[in-house]
Amino acid sequence: MKSYRQIFRLNFVIFSLYILGDAFYRWDGFRYYSTLSEFIPSVALITIIWSITAAFFSAVVWMTLEIFVWLCQRRGWNFSIDQGQFFVFGSFLVFGVAVWIVKRYLVGGNLMYLAGSAAVLFGLVFWSGITWLLRKKIEVLICVIQEHISPLVWLFSFLLILSVPIVGYNVFRDPSDSVMRRQHTFPHGSGKDRPNIILITFDALTARNMSVYGYERPTTPFIENWAKEASLFTSLEAGSNITTPTTASLMTGKRVWTHQTYHLAGSLPKSVRTENLPLLLQKYGYRTMAFVVNPFASVKTLGLENNFEMAPLPTQLHGPVSLLGDFDRYLYEVFGDRIRLHDWIIQRDFVPYRLLLALFGDHFTTSCPPENAFNKFLWAMDEGYPGPFFSWIHLYPPHDPYLPPKPFIGTFDASSELRSYKSQLNVKNAALRYRDTFRDFPPKVKPIIQILRNRYDEFIRYCDDSFEYLISQLKDRDMLNNTVIILSSDHGESFEHGAIQHSGLHLYEQVTHIPLIIKAPRQAKGRAINDVVEQIDIPPTILELADIPAPKWMEGRSLVPLMRGEAVHAKPAFSMSLENNMSEEHKIDKGTIAAWEGGYKLIHYMDRNLSLLFNLDADPDELNNVWEQEPEKGQHLLKLIRENLDRANMRIVGGDLQRLN
Repeated sequence: MKSYRQIFRLNFVIFSLYILGDAFYRWDGFRYYSTLSEFIPSVALITIIWSITAAFFSAVVWMTLEIFVWLCQRRGWNFSIDQGQFFVFGSFLVFGVAVWIVKRYLVGGNLMYLAGSAAVLFGLVFWSGITWLLRKKIEVLICVIQEHISPLVWLFSFLLILSVPIVGYNVFRDPSDSVMRRQHTFPHGSGKDRPNIILITFDALTARNMSVYGYERPTTPFIENWAKEASLFTSLEAGSNITTPTTASLMTGKRVWTHQTYHLAGSLPKSVRTENLPLLLQKYGYRTMAFVVNPFASVKTLGLENNFEMAPLPTQLHGPVSLLGDFDRYLYEVFGDRIRLHDWIIQRDFVPYRLLLALFGDHFTTSCPPENAFNKFLWAMDEGYPGPFFSWIHLYPPHDPYLPPKPFIGTFDASSELRSYKSQLNVKNAALRYRDTFRDFPPKVKPIIQILRNRYDEFIRYCDDSFEYLISQLKDRDMLNNTVIILSSDHGESFEHGAIQHSGLHLYEQVTHIPLIIKAPRQAKGRAINDVVEQIDIPPTILELADIPAPKWMEGRSLVPLMRGEAVHAKPAFSMSLENNMSEEHKIDKGTIAAWEGGYKLIHYMDRNLSLLFNLDADPDELNNVWEQEPEKGQHLLKLIRENLDRANMRIVGGDLQRLN
């Protein structure tokens, strides 16, 4: 066991040094939306998990070397454990250097893997030669190394021991049930005459790829037919391009620069404990439920855990996929609501993730079928959940990976390409190099991006089928006569303008134009509404449908008058990507803001002082920047953005709004 102890000591130090460097890297981003007191438990957790990983890796290396030495001795070859240690850890160093070089100079794609493999192979051959030349001195070198790392072993051991009570305290200080149930009193009466309300949001669903909005493929045949007897809003714009800010707007009726949640799983929306939609509904007699599959929109992430009486953990709505997926689920269920970076070890930019993905991570169908969340909701109905109720069902599809089950996979592309998680991930990683270049994908890349989009369209078709399943189940339970059903999304998804998926700088229509279809009880006549409206208009609309007055802190306005065919005065709409700003009372001076008014759209990039102006009526695909041709319109929209941003910043830093009036 002496050789194992030596191997583990060296491994423990190398692993600890790596995690120390990674902790500084992550803190640089984490500090934008959280505090050091929340970061320390995350470091403590990864320290424990990473130390266990080091111990396991050391055991594998030790057993492998013992077997190899035994085989060499049987053949009369002169090979020792020390030589094996020297070769293994030298190879480990070579691998680390190769990974750094490849990540530093190559962004992604097949070239990255070919270059990385070549670098590792060359390094291993080179280190084999070094090991052979130094074979007679290796035992002395190992002793010197072991002696010099002793202070580091003691230091990192102390940090590991200190991590245990930190993690234990955070895990057990706030125990919660897997399905939360709370009872509330209703000061405004039982609300028994109010309608039930079901808000269904599909993650990353863009209206531009839905046939109900004119897309050339039949991606949403059922929704298209269902919408004929509903109010279909053709120009709803999302408040941002990532999940947490948009769902925060959806639950508060506030724009992103007002609730100040800019990042995924970032800081809680400002004043969310007392100013949110489900709390208002509860006060007027509504029972509240949330079936949220995406952890970045969970009730805990949004600070709404006290305002939903039933809210299963997101992982309880997933399906079995792989060992990696099960590990992710375990981490979330044990640590997810208590430690921010609970999944540090399987973050995509953490080196071990690649190894785990190669060994255990690939899958060929979605791990989050919508039916899981729908069935959990239907179970609550069958259990006699009292009304009126408000149920928010946030589904993960058609968010990537785009892996619908059979028979939907292959519906729009019969080829065998991009039918697995790994294959799609490789394409997305390679395409990221073009995202912030302000240029479209080059011709050589477009064919594979189109295949990826085909898979996305197939996923939407699967979502349409799942939505049909829910409606049929509600019909069978005779629940449609007193239930408002709202279908929408948090943000869209992009395959154009050099921008893949969502997030990042850009706010093109692919990521901001999302569906909104509202079907009132017993509604028999449909209506298409072409006014530009905002995501923040959904909460006050829900309140008016429930006959509840909207509070002044909601920035949106009810869309019910438009649903009745009434004319309303036009107002500008805004969307924003503010991830480069710090939350918690810091002024907004970076990012991208878009504004819509009168058929025109301006996208302003604050970091670059760049503005793009589009006439959406004439150019819905945003291919022609008319900033130079129509400067008055562009300057008007830019002034709107700056004036509203100034007001937001005044609120953030506590300035005097009167100076802006």
